[in-house]
Amino acid sequence: MNKHISLTIDGHSVSGIISDLSRSGLTVEITFPFSGYRTGRHVPTYARANRNYLEIGEQVASELLAELYNDLQLLAEKRYLLTTEFKRVLSKLSQHKTSQKELAAKTSEQKQQFKAGLQDQKHYQQSLKAIRDHGTQQVMQSRELVEQFIDDHLPGWHHSLDHDQLISFLSSD
Repeated sequence: MNKHISLTIDGHSVSGIISDLSRSGLTVEITFPFSGYRTGRHVPTYARANRNYLEIGEQVASELLAELYNDLQLLAEKRYLLTTEFKRVLSKLSQHKTSQKELAAKTSEQKQQFKAGLQDQKHYQQSLKAIRDHGTQQVMQSRELVEQFIDDHLPGWHHSLDHDQLISFLSSD
């Protein structure tokens, strides 16, 4: 489903599409004046008796599109300052990605050693747990870096973008 929606916000035309609409959730993607950014809402199973996005989907989609536009507009206005400051965060995030690749290589290495009979089951499982724990810690530190950046440079901002979209926006030219 790709239903087009259009709004006028502060005299600016904003367009988007409802890319997913079901009883339990919806996803909206902005197509103009920005593109490639999306947000959505989802109702947990236990709350579906009280909310049905098939009935209120267009209204909620318009609200989400407006939130998405306002967030992107704010980021665009502060882009230079944010991008300059974000470069430090990006370098740390790239270190975390490198570490994640190293952990994936270690996992593969451990698996090969286990298959070759160089490790017993217990040692293999312990080493995998240590690698997974370290990977989880790296992911949490990456999220904390972005959260801290948001708190420091966009106080009080309740964003509709997820971390990856924010990173993508600030990393693009």
